[in-house]
Amino acid sequence: MRIIWLVFLAAALPYEQAFAWGQEGHSIVAELAEHRLDQSTLEKMRLLLKTDIPGATPDTRVSLGSIASWADDYRAEHDETRNWHFVNIPYDRATFDPQVDCKADAKFGDCIINAIERSRITLADCSKAPAERTQALKFIVHFIGDIHQPLHDTDRNGDHGGNDVVVTFFGKSVKLHAIWDTDIIMHTVFAWGAYVTRLETSWFTGRDLAGFEDGSPVDWALESHQFAREVVYEIPDGAILEMNYYSKALPFVDRQLAVAGIRLAKFLKDTLKSTTACP
Repeated sequence: MRIIWLVFLAAALPYEQAFAWGQEGHSIVAELAEHRLDQSTLEKMRLLLKTDIPGATPDTRVSLGSIASWADDYRAEHDETRNWHFVNIPYDRATFDPQVDCKADAKFGDCIINAIERSRITLADCSKAPAERTQALKFIVHFIGDIHQPLHDTDRNGDHGGNDVVVTFFGKSVKLHAIWDTDIIMHTVFAWGAYVTRLETSWFTGRDLAGFEDGSPVDWALESHQFAREVVYEIPDGAILEMNYYSKALPFVDRQLAVAGIRLAKFLKDTLKSTTACP
């Protein structure tokens, strides 16, 4: 069995949303979250993740960033999880309809909102096997990243979250979805670690962060969906996206990556907090 916490599959899925944020974006979200975890949550998280590493010792260190894209790798071999990575809220609707937007498909599953809740329940249950809880943890790290990518919460006229929209981004022909997954990030920095540093030293500095922790996955999906309506699909005639589009989009990419990190940290702290049933 390959070492899945270090290998990230880049295969595309032709009919649904591609991998949100790409490896870089997911690593950024996970690293920002890890910076904000208390010691108790960190220890519980690392203990679970080490159960997934053959030959791990008490000194083995594993970070959230190293497993942040695991769910994409897993999806490539488990079709039943495909729809767990997004929710198709129609572009022209500003509300979430669970009976429509999260309706289960017999082959591909339901949607990200239900998947996050299922994973939360499993992770919080100490009676579950460590392998089940570890898998749930890895799903949570990934899905909370996914839900903050606006095109994982939006479908415009059946465009599969912008995957059917081809544009030109600084001279390169690319799908709109891919721009928000990866291209804006990589146009800004060379490596994802530098993006983390950039956010920590600029976006987070002097900002009151408490209010960003609020809300549920439904709230987060609707917020991202609104950003898709306001920013993502503001494509000029000719579909040539250069500095004007990039300059408008970058603050939203910054915001969504940073807020996803804040919310992931809070979600993990709440889920892994000690109780009488689960010390």
